[in-house]
Amino acid sequence: MEGRTIKHISFYSTLIETVGYDPQRALLEIKLLSDGKIRQYQDVPENVWYRLRWEYHPDSYYRRFICGSYEEIIVSDVEEP
Repeated sequence: MEGRTIKHISFYSTLIETVGYDPQRALLEIKLLSDGKIRQYQDVPENVWYRLRWEYHPDSYYRRFICGSYEEIIVSDVEEP
């Protein structure tokens, strides 16, 4: 289960390129446009994922409720399908 990749969806944002979420692991992945690296956030509740997806200003939501609220791990070797 640990080696599974998370399917990402494109995102309309000036900051975020793609997002993906694994509800079984409560793992959120966000790929930023600025550097193309994927950031993983663990123990993210599913409601945070849904709020990010449907938020009118996802960049602000990301900065306000995800950055600094969850441990961030930068994953450089993950590629999207």
